[in-house]
Formats: sequence, structure tokens, C-alpha cells
Amino acid sequence: KTAYEIYQCDWSSDVCSSDLIPDELRELVILSTARELNNQFEWTAHEPIALKLGVPQKTVDVIKYRYSTIGLPEKQDLIIRLTREVFRNRKVQSDTFARARKAFGEKELVNIVALAGYYSSTAVLLDVFDMQIEPDQKPLLPLP
Repeated sequence: KTAYEIYQCDWSSDVCSSDLIPDELRELVILSTARELNNQFEWTAHEPIALKLGVPQKTVDVIKYRYSTIGLPEKQDLIIRLTREVFRNRKVQSDTFARARKAFGEKELVNIVALAGYYSSTAVLLDVFDMQIEPDQKPLLPLP
């Protein structure tokens, strides 16, 4: 087994459950986290999943190319803002937190943050073990 396969324990299925966060929003958290951490492996695995689950290409592009979130539906905007702030600044602005808490409620917001934390630790694991996409896969995330 690879380090990545070992890491994918039962805990991940609990954190990633659609019972905790709707599928579309879950994939936004994962993509936003992968983008902020420049993780090609996570991004390339999850972009097709997000699109299949109905995340609009426009929203994927906002995350992928770090475009403004203005004009996105509120929950999409908040997930992207929240992950950008936490990974760029290591904190979230009071206004962003208050808006997210109101939009998602306490429990769902905790689950969103836990999921971002889980995927950030996954990104670190993938980086340390230098996990690469398959040779026949096209990289989907533009990296610096």
C-alpha cells in the first residue's frame, strides 16, 4: 500500500460524509484547499468529481485561477473565502466567520473547517511522499 492508501482510513469516510456536508459543498472545500496548497494530486483527483456532482465550471475556474468570488452563490463564496483566508493568513476575518456561521450554522461550519483541515493534512502527506498523478493523466491545476 502507498502512504496515501494507508492514510485513507475509516476516519476519512466520516469527515467526507455527505451526511455532514452536501456533496457539492464538500468538493468546493476540497478544491479550495487543494488550490491554496497548490496540490496537483488532490486537484486533479477532485475537479472531475466536483463537475460530475454539479459544481459549475465557472465556480471551479474561480478557485482554479484565484478569481474574485463576487457573483457566486453565498455558500460557494463563503467556502472559497474561508479557505483562502485560513490558508493564506492562518486566520479568518471576523466578518467572514460571522457570515459563514449564519449561512451554515455552527455544526456545518465545524464540519467544513474539519474537512479543510483533513485535506490540508492529506496535501502535506502527498507532498512529503511526492505523490504524482498517473503518467497518462493531464495535470488540471496550473501551478507557479
